[in-house]
Amino acid sequence: MRVAIIGAGISGLALAYYLQKLGIPYDLFEATAHVGGNIRTMKVHEYLLEMGPNSLQSTPELKDLVRELKLEREVMYAAPESDHRYVLRAGTYTRLPSSPFSLLSSDFFSWKSKYRILKEKDVPPADIDYETVAQFFERRFGGKTAAYTVSPSMSGIYAGDPEKLLIKKALPKLKELEMRYGSVLKGLVQQKNSYTRQKTFSFAKGMRTLPKAIAEKLISLHTEHRVEMITRSQGKYIVSCASPGDYDTEEYNLLVLALPAYQAAELLQYTFPGFSAAMQNIHYPPLAVVHTVYNRKDVTYSPMGFGALHPKLEPAFATGSVWSSSVFDGRCRPHEVLFTTFVGGSQAPEKALMERPKLLQAVHEELSALHGISADKPNFQHAYLWKHSIPQYDMHIEDAHTTAKDLEQEGLFISANWQSGVSVANCIHYAKELAHKINLKRPHVLNS
Repeated sequence: MRVAIIGAGISGLALAYYLQKLGIPYDLFEATAHVGGNIRTMKVHEYLLEMGPNSLQSTPELKDLVRELKLEREVMYAAPESDHRYVLRAGTYTRLPSSPFSLLSSDFFSWKSKYRILKEKDVPPADIDYETVAQFFERRFGGKTAAYTVSPSMSGIYAGDPEKLLIKKALPKLKELEMRYGSVLKGLVQQKNSYTRQKTFSFAKGMRTLPKAIAEKLISLHTEHRVEMITRSQGKYIVSCASPGDYDTEEYNLLVLALPAYQAAELLQYTFPGFSAAMQNIHYPPLAVVHTVYNRKDVTYSPMGFGALHPKLEPAFATGSVWSSSVFDGRCRPHEVLFTTFVGGSQAPEKALMERPKLLQAVHEELSALHGISADKPNFQHAYLWKHSIPQYDMHIEDAHTTAKDLEQEGLFISANWQSGVSVANCIHYAKELAHKINLKRPHVLNS
């Protein structure tokens, strides 16, 4: 049995790694010379800049992977104060409670809002088709909770709009708590003893360390091999690469697409046109990532925490910032502070597409106003545009998810963040499970 994997982002890399451990022959094709997909770290002058994910949440798969790759000495845990998260409220930053239970004892909400939150346990569960995140939280907790906790969180995780993201897709665990226990709060109480806060970490040389280390272990990774056509013949997949060479045309028993939906759609428009059309409906909003550096002495409101999110109700330009130099050492010089700011997403796509000088100036002006920065201009500024950023788990993704599940019977699988979940941990967990699912097919294929 041979498996073709298209795309060497973290999902494709992880799948190839786990297949290799199981002794399953594979070929992993990557169109560019680089691996890691959305994980992109740049070193510019004295600054270590993350264009994609800024950190990882420790999970069993990640712990094992770090150990197996011998990366323990490269691991850098987030500073203790990075547990502090902030949200913009009435023009100033307010610290978010660290848990749903501490929220009730804090002064973040009024007593009236707290009473409404406590009444959630009396709200009967409801299985509503296409219920959005915003509708779910307003139904169960009231509008204030959704506006100042959920809305900014959805911008931070998905660059998305809670009024469009589906609760079953974007936050499935919360929906499961409602249906299982009749209440989210009751479910959280039941599971409180089993809940442990996962450590946040990265690596001394940035997030790129992880995909690079996985790639170095792979024996069948083919970079600069752009797949231009996929066809089927007698139950096998024929993969044709644009560049002639040893792997210009090969046959495989199973095919795994580890690509963004819009790229996967192009490859399958003739082989599986219905699936291709479904994937084309998945929305990826534009998102700009702006890195800005100032002298620490010029910053009145010193950032001490992971960062801050900006709710839709607040008249802010950006969706929020990670206070990178407060989270990890070595991201800028000791006398400086580094902000990683996100602009655009589903709620304001036009902002991400602004002319670069205007974008940089707008970010500088907002950071100056919110943090009391006295400098006329930053020491350094850099902008990176994701024309297609994060897949939106809205109603338009439903058909693609359903069809992808059905096509597994045809030997076609998906291992990508639009299927597994958008976090790196989600992608790795899904890839490991998929490797074992593929392993179960070995006897059937070998005996056929």
